[in-house]
Amino acid sequence: MSGIMLMSQVIRSGVSVEFRFFLILLCCLLSCCSAKSRNGERSGCNFDHGVDLETTRPLVIAHQGSSGALPEHTVAGYQLAVAEGADVVECDATVTKDLAVICMHEAWMNASTNVAQMYPESRINTYYVQDEQRNITDYFSVDFTMDEILLIRRRQRSPYRDPSYDDRFPVASLEDLIRVVQSADRPVGIYIETKSPIFTNSLSIIRDSNVTFEGLILDLIQRFGYNSSRSPCFLQSFNEDSLLYFANRTSLPLTLLLRASDDDDISDARLDQIARFAYAIGPDKQLVIRTNSTNHIDLRTDLVQRAHSAGLRVHPFTLRNEYPYLAWDYRQDPLNEYADYFELGVDGAFTDFPATYSNFLNNTYCHNAC
Repeated sequence: MSGIMLMSQVIRSGVSVEFRFFLILLCCLLSCCSAKSRNGERSGCNFDHGVDLETTRPLVIAHQGSSGALPEHTVAGYQLAVAEGADVVECDATVTKDLAVICMHEAWMNASTNVAQMYPESRINTYYVQDEQRNITDYFSVDFTMDEILLIRRRQRSPYRDPSYDDRFPVASLEDLIRVVQSADRPVGIYIETKSPIFTNSLSIIRDSNVTFEGLILDLIQRFGYNSSRSPCFLQSFNEDSLLYFANRTSLPLTLLLRASDDDDISDARLDQIARFAYAIGPDKQLVIRTNSTNHIDLRTDLVQRAHSAGLRVHPFTLRNEYPYLAWDYRQDPLNEYADYFELGVDGAFTDFPATYSNFLNNTYCHNAC
């Protein structure tokens, strides 16, 4: 019986809480020290990620920095993520009116900043965002210069998180992130997503400058030495054409992101096709472990095993600590979710809580590894 299956039975059993915790910990340790994980390819802490990072554990990918603790995409959040053990830190890239590359989850800013308090409603605009297939009315980064962006402060967008750091930190640029990781006392990578690339490339500020969104990113990262297949710089997108642009111009590792709605189009043939240009897939976590309408686990899929067979690594998104994001099977304990995904053999994962993830690897998954 696999460790996670045994752990699931333990969780559902009627034994005492203390004894149950002991058994769960024992299961995790046994899983870590087993010769191979369920997919038959990975041992607990013997991962070769193919890039210049020191870790042989699953990658701790800090989603938007340490965004569970501090507002997303701030220098402070990036620094905290590195201190908490992140191997890679993510930037959702978009651009400003003067074509600076900044890190922001969307080009529209109201949900995660104080922009509405800093600028009048006359700066609001409506765009049809092709990537979203809808009109969006908001304050858009593409209508503000970098100097104007720097006056804006970040806010937590989640009601489950500490708001006391709101309005303290400015928006980070991609260059800010690079400087944070390159000043760390160990190798730390970056993970850059092209956000709404169809929309961004359609803008007059891009077309009139005879550049592309992807080209702006490449020019910047190459100046900082990210120019080979072993460079710890991952480029990701939901848009395949955006990745193909990169594939024709760089050997950096590429990751195709997959939405939960892509479930019907992940055949073996499709994975083989993705592997022709990509290093990894970044699936919504529902594509790896599916929950049903009652928030119970419905299916642990074979996507990780099939992706590995196609030569692809797997980095699911996004693991979070708060109970609304956890299946009931995990008993509101995010460590049980981590154990489940790593038992399936994922090569890393995006998390809003890199400290939780890193501590899990240190104290459970990779502790006393063979």
